[in-house]
Amino acid sequence: MSTTQTSNHFLIRRVHSLLGLVPIGFFLTFHMILNLTALGGAKQYDLIIETMQGFPGIMIIELVVIFIPIAVHAIYGTYVVYTGQANVLRYNYARNWFYIIQRISGLYTVVFVVIHVYLLRFGEANFAALSHFLSQPLGLIFYVLGVLFAIFHFTNGLWAFAITWGLTVGPHSQKVWLYTLGVVFVLLSAIGLADIAAFIK
Repeated sequence: MSTTQTSNHFLIRRVHSLLGLVPIGFFLTFHMILNLTALGGAKQYDLIIETMQGFPGIMIIELVVIFIPIAVHAIYGTYVVYTGQANVLRYNYARNWFYIIQRISGLYTVVFVVIHVYLLRFGEANFAALSHFLSQPLGLIFYVLGVLFAIFHFTNGLWAFAITWGLTVGPHSQKVWLYTLGVVFVLLSAIGLADIAAFIK
């Protein structure tokens, strides 16, 4: 690999890492917290969604701030999965398993996001429609896995993000950050599962 290719690869990895936090990670957290409004019932949730959809220029904002960053992150992430080499069978360490799950969760999350956006954009984006989808066993399993995989991919990605950007340079700081992200994973998972539960009461 030439110096130029190495430099380009380094830059792309930095951009890929940054997009995972801003805006994708922020949007994931905001989206799940927003969906907690479903706990207040169909009327409250539908009002929030209608208000969001009626925001001036919302399609352009979603395209620039959400869809394009997700597409770029997903495309490069798929390339990383295709070119990466796992050694979990040779070295049975926890981080090797995280490496595998990170890539599985990334691929699943791409499928989940595409289907989720399709249902909301080309179907009925309201409480009743989501409630109907989640009332089906396969729909419920699909969403539970989608939410948990997306959260895992985000929080585990933050661990690598901190190393990539030089925020955690030693074993101790990396260990503390790992435990912190474990707490974040549990909290976000609780919110995500509460979102789903709100639609299947």
